Amino acid sequence: MDEGTTRTPPETSARAARIALIKPSEASAQISAVYEDIKATKGAKFLTPTWGFFANDPELLKLWWGLQKRLQKIAGEVPKKVMFGIMFVCASQIGCPRCINNAQVHLQEQLGLSDEAILELADFESSTAIAEGEKAVYRFCRKLAFDVPTTEDDFAALRAAGYSDRAIVEIVSLTILESGFIRRSRALAPFEDGAQWPKENLPSATYAANVDSKRT
Repeated sequence: MDEGTTRTPPETSARAARIALIKPSEASAQISAVYEDIKATKGAKFLTPTWGFFANDPELLKLWWGLQKRLQKIAGEVPKKVMFGIMFVCASQIGCPRCINNAQVHLQEQLGLSDEAILELADFESSTAIAEGEKAVYRFCRKLAFDVPTTEDDFAALRAAGYSDRAIVEIVSLTILESGFIRRSRALAPFEDGAQWPKENLPSATYAANVDSKRT
């Protein structure tokens, strides 16, 4: 090839093989044990395709679920409404329809939030119903999730709201976990066989309609 000539990459006419999610009916005993714990802890509709993806490595499935269970369901220093709010804010920022719906259904069914309360959360900066201390968490997490530099004022706002070192560890852990899960869905759901995931293991019809997480 002459110097300075650009090689044209070959066209790919064949569709790459989809990622095979491990469906509940196909799960080994090890995977089934984790699936059953998810259903017992959160409900069958929250055994979403994300878990089918991680089940391709049963050990990672167990570890990822263990972390989410600790942060979402086991009592800690940060109120669960705030923890699920972080999940919703991250999903809204990325614009992942199925992730937004998943967070919304969690808020409604796990915490009993009304549609009005969720609308307040969607525009938390303008809300008069959300306390400043809670807003401080969402601002901090939004910066953390999207690589925006945090400031002394951001950190001082968390301290002013009474968050301890341990609470901040919980907040940061959930932000890293959920923003990562959401980015995973955006990047990989279009290349999974999510349309074959059991409908009883999806949060809603809206989630099912957006299972491939493609941008609209």
